Amino acid sequence: MSWKLECDREKLTPQETRVILVRHGQSSFNAEGRYQGSSDGSVLTDFGRQTARQTGEFLSGLTIDALYVSSLRRAQATAREILAQMNPSIDPANIHVTQQLREIDLPAWHGLYHQDVWEKFAEDYHCWKQHPDRFVMVDPHTNQAFYPVLDLYARSNQFWQDTLPRHGGETIMLVSHAGTIRSLISTAFNLSPADYHSLRQSNCGISVMKFSQGNEPQLEVLNYTGHLTTEFLISNV
Repeated sequence: MSWKLECDREKLTPQETRVILVRHGQSSFNAEGRYQGSSDGSVLTDFGRQTARQTGEFLSGLTIDALYVSSLRRAQATAREILAQMNPSIDPANIHVTQQLREIDLPAWHGLYHQDVWEKFAEDYHCWKQHPDRFVMVDPHTNQAFYPVLDLYARSNQFWQDTLPRHGGETIMLVSHAGTIRSLISTAFNLSPADYHSLRQSNCGISVMKFSQGNEPQLEVLNYTGHLTTEFLISNV
């Protein structure tokens, strides 16, 4: 694939950072049609592990200077499968698990089947789909109202601010979630939270961005799935 060859051959300047974003493999909640958000009860399916291994095989040969992984189990399991296939390997000291890369928080819907949400929370669901920037949820554990999408965008912005300055001249990989990757790409390009649902990220889909100090970032690849030799699944959070 030409973009992989370019990533492998291009020498970055100290002002540049390349970021490879990978969504986790298919999870049990994906397969069951349930909302998972930032809950941690969902685990990789056999199919999810298979596609994660295919992703690692495809990325093998690239030099990855650091890896950042969501704190949720399905992302960490995906990262382990990817790392097991990659050569050169990533120095364990440069592998970081962070809550900043967890999925969007949707505590009132965690574990619910999509059909149940559509029926029981029809008005909220309509707002979630049509006006995600205005969507409000009440956390059933704290009884506090918050804006899930706006909070996710703020978290993504903070991740970029915390992480990019550490990796000038390097290529880093993030293993995260559909909603979070959507938000990371959107915040990098100053896209509105109102357009949150406009980007798609498939299970084990790969997106690639290049940041350059003083210039607009470049989106080099969006949701590449050509490395997956079996049917892949586009699913909700």
